[in-house]
Amino acid sequence: MSYQNYPYQNHTYPQTPPGYPPYYPPAPPDPKQLQRRALRKTANGLGFFILAYFLIMQVVAIAVSIAIRQTFDLSEEEQTIFTFLLEILASVMSSLLAVGCYRVMSGKRLSDHFSKSRINRDMLVPMVFFGMGAAMIANQLASLFDQNISIFYLENAVSQSTRTQSVPEMLLYILSTAVAPAFAEELAFRGVFMNVMRKYGDAFAILTSAVLFGAMHGNTTQIVFAFILGLIFAFVDCKANSIIPSVIIHFINNFYAVASDILSTNTEIGDTAVNAIHIIVVAVFCLLGILSYIYLAKRDTAFFRIADGDPSPYAEKSLLTLKEKMIAGCTTPGIIISLSLFVLEMVSNLVPMG
Repeated sequence: MSYQNYPYQNHTYPQTPPGYPPYYPPAPPDPKQLQRRALRKTANGLGFFILAYFLIMQVVAIAVSIAIRQTFDLSEEEQTIFTFLLEILASVMSSLLAVGCYRVMSGKRLSDHFSKSRINRDMLVPMVFFGMGAAMIANQLASLFDQNISIFYLENAVSQSTRTQSVPEMLLYILSTAVAPAFAEELAFRGVFMNVMRKYGDAFAILTSAVLFGAMHGNTTQIVFAFILGLIFAFVDCKANSIIPSVIIHFINNFYAVASDILSTNTEIGDTAVNAIHIIVVAVFCLLGILSYIYLAKRDTAFFRIADGDPSPYAEKSLLTLKEKMIAGCTTPGIIISLSLFVLEMVSNLVPMG
């Protein structure tokens, strides 16, 4: 057979016999399309991971609650203690089981998603104070949003206050609301979701993890608040290459909420004194946040810069814009199903004003 040289991919291909159409090898796959497919596959798996985290938490809480209530006749105080213990169990079980399932399905060790570098102590404390200052501002914005939802003659059916009367109840309240979520949610959303997504860029990882984190909280007030917090948590973790800053900020923020609730429902000091304490604490954290912002900006001029193309210890060379990544990642079945379920929960928690 005779051969003919023609320039295609710098290779030599055989000439086709007379009467047959010329043979051209298939074009190599588009690198941009390959990266989009890889991103969609990753986002889809992580979407189902968050869905599993949420469903396991609900199933554990419901199953254990039914079993206990059918077995024991509990007093009011025992029911309160039982509720706190149930919340702790549900938080821990949901994160550990979901992370275990993701590890099996992905074939990767959990340690593969975490940086091995140590955090600079000179940066950790200002990061925490900066995060808490931003959290205080986010809390005020969320409260303002919640107060104005009445424009639509709606209100949240979820109670944000818990009455505790004994020391054991208070301790369990702190464990269930401040300690357990700080561990469970940070492990799931920043430890796994965000760190896996970082290979597609820090800006994309921060935004997507914050969207899922906010939506998962299921009511309008917490969705707004948790979305802003999710941005803060993910940002400081990306800068530190560790989830330790967000775990600390998450704990302090939730502890502050618990302490405020206990103070307002279990003391006789009056609303005026409680409001004064609240204002002082918010002002102190905001001041420390501003000072920390100045310190961090002077310490590292690029600290507060997050661009989609910025290099990171995880990111690959990106061929997609941030908009293309968001469209590709947020239109996968796993993400769509998770977000749909969270929106449904939010709508179910909105009730007409009486």
